[in-house]
Amino acid sequence: MPPPPPPPVPVISADQILSSIPIAEPNYWPWPQQEKWSDREVALQVKSAMEAARAKDTAQATVLLDEVGPHLGNRSKLIYPIGALLQRIGRSQSVDKMLENASQLIPDDKNLITAKKKLRP
Repeated sequence: MPPPPPPPVPVISADQILSSIPIAEPNYWPWPQQEKWSDREVALQVKSAMEAARAKDTAQATVLLDEVGPHLGNRSKLIYPIGALLQRIGRSQSVDKMLENASQLIPDDKNLITAKKKLRP
């Protein structure tokens, strides 16, 4: 007995295919973005990283910053504090790249303009 015929191939329009592809949000952070954390989670983690940096615990500040970095989303209000932390842990090149990327993606953002004035006077 011959095998059954293969099932018909469904017809899918290009629009259906394109609409199923997740649209990546523009990213200016030095980390590829993943699932966005809540404002509270991000605030607590950034605050902890700042406290570690203030206490000159660069290793702890780095760990905390690298944990929260991929979850910042499009929170431009964090450009300055994240930039200041990156600078404090010795990642000045990351600050330059972040400011450059943000300048291309959100050139008129008031948080970016403030961060550039403070971080790169």
